[in-house]
Amino acid sequence: MTPADAAELLSLCAAFDRRTIGEADAHAWARALNDIPLDEDTRTAVAEHYGHTDKWISAAQVREMRTRIRNNRIGAAHPVYDGNPDETGAEFTERRRAQIASAADGTLPARTITHAIGATPPPDVLALTAGVGRAVYNAQSRPYVPPAAAEQLAEQGFGARRRNFPELEIECPLHTCRARKRHRCKRPSGTELREHTHDVRQRAYTEHLGRLMCQPPAPRQHRARHTTGGEHR
Repeated sequence: MTPADAAELLSLCAAFDRRTIGEADAHAWARALNDIPLDEDTRTAVAEHYGHTDKWISAAQVREMRTRIRNNRIGAAHPVYDGNPDETGAEFTERRRAQIASAADGTLPARTITHAIGATPPPDVLALTAGVGRAVYNAQSRPYVPPAAAEQLAEQGFGARRRNFPELEIECPLHTCRARKRHRCKRPSGTELREHTHDVRQRAYTEHLGRLMCQPPAPRQHRARHTTGGEHR
């Protein structure tokens, strides 16, 4: 920071605290802040100080506030440098410093640590994880049975021509029938169907089997054992 820059910075301070500024003040602040430029971060440091207190700001407080602003950006950006196996130690230091400076300047945007290290799952995986915790079957959606599984179930005899109609184990969902469990489907006239059941009942039973196939087995119950004796039930 030059004396001219320091004079401009002191003028900004004076707008808040009405201090008087002289040539000696500008030279003193320029020497105290010789390694700090008069940039937007420096001006923001002054504004943030007077946004919280009416006490005069010092050169040391300008330095402290400006460092805090830039460190917050670095923390939000999570700069991760992968490095280059062919680079020298001096090159690594230079590139790492440039990356951190970029984060402090705000040119490296804020991002999560997962994104910074490149561990973000692919979009197709994220789409699958979005459904974790939601019910697979509910009243608003029909149960899903993969086409291949449905065909396999049909080939095993769960079709319309099987002599023992296993679909009688569920109620017929057809609104004009509504036959109860173990009762044959009926025509709208009320007569029973002898040679087949309604297609919608067959599909519903296939889906019912699919749900049963997808359910994990119930956990085994282990009987408690005591270390001092035999088996207790």
